[in-house]
Amino acid sequence: MASSSRVLLRNSLKQNQSPFLVSPVLVRLRKAVKFPVAALSEDLLRDPSSSSSSSSSSSSSSTSSSLPSEKPVKFRVRAVVTVRNKIKEGFKETLVKHFDALTDNIGQNIVLELISTEIDPKTKAAKKSNEAVLKDWSKKINVKAERVNYTAEYMVDSNFGEPGAITVSNKHQQEFFLECITIEGFATGPVHFPCNSWVQARKDHPGKRIFFSNKPYLPGDTPAGLRFLREKELRNLRGDGKGVRNLSDRIYDFDTYNDLGNPDRAPEFARPTIGGSEQYPYPRRCRTGRLPSDTDMFAESRLEKPNPMYVPRDERFEESKQNTFSVKRLKAVLHNLIPGLKASISADNQDFNDFSDVDGLYSKGLLIQLGLQDDVLKKLPLPNVVSKIQESSQGLLKYDTPKIISSEYSFVHVNSF
Repeated sequence: MASSSRVLLRNSLKQNQSPFLVSPVLVRLRKAVKFPVAALSEDLLRDPSSSSSSSSSSSSSSTSSSLPSEKPVKFRVRAVVTVRNKIKEGFKETLVKHFDALTDNIGQNIVLELISTEIDPKTKAAKKSNEAVLKDWSKKINVKAERVNYTAEYMVDSNFGEPGAITVSNKHQQEFFLECITIEGFATGPVHFPCNSWVQARKDHPGKRIFFSNKPYLPGDTPAGLRFLREKELRNLRGDGKGVRNLSDRIYDFDTYNDLGNPDRAPEFARPTIGGSEQYPYPRRCRTGRLPSDTDMFAESRLEKPNPMYVPRDERFEESKQNTFSVKRLKAVLHNLIPGLKASISADNQDFNDFSDVDGLYSKGLLIQLGLQDDVLKKLPLPNVVSKIQESSQGLLKYDTPKIISSEYSFVHVNSF
């Protein structure tokens, strides 16, 4: 022992006690110690496993008692829905539209629901918000604008996550064109859902329409909350290859060209099937599911005008495209009809004299100068009919200017030509 202190040890070990248990140490100092002394606890000399377990349990209990679980806070978000109106509506469509405006106030409305990209640990499914109803549908029924904005409000939890999809249920009697949806109120900023699709009435398609946000994902990086919905939407678009297609469907399954002929009309109207063989698997067409013909079970029965052919609803010509197509078709007819009439009834039937005559086709149009001097010919109704066509369709008689002529460097505008 050192000369500065005398240490007394009391050993009270018994045979049935653990050899790791030692009594506290009593230290008597002869002189005052000038440095700090630490008091060692008896627990430091015990079994490490028991001490660590006791310390972890005590620490976890202390942290759990000191930090209570936080409850999610609800906050309000808003959905701005843009709907595109039709340019022209028939009498029946107008009646159904006003009927939908009346029933919208009694529950037959348009319902939206937000779906998160995260999974709810309790239900093991994607987190969903409450269902929200589109507001002011009946009040904006007479708005003549091309696009009309509606709103819907949700109450979501703070742990809802980022919205990745939205469902739309149409309880009205007729379809409407949904252009886009914007969700405002999340901390990450506005979330955009480009739709550009026709939403059918629930009586025609009972299921809900699903629209996804404009944030792209690779198949392996798709969030867990959206995987089931994307697979379901893909199955709906592919179809099952069964049943007859309705005009309101948007199914993209394909079939061979086995409807080119009409063997039921006469044997000479039969046509072979194109596509589907091992050597020539293509071309393909949209499957319609019509019944086979009576005389040939491998040939599909035809639809004659005015019955419409099946095209997926979102691929059908919208009104603006249909109007443009009709105008172009009328132009093509007039551009072939008017020159023939001019050549047959005009006395001054000359070819192009210079490039100004060519340029006049695009600036002035087909100006018909009959040049009929005979009084008898002037009394015929044919020239009057042609002149009326010219006056009423002056814009249709103009050719579309090609880019090679509309450019300022065109040879038509050069004086040397």
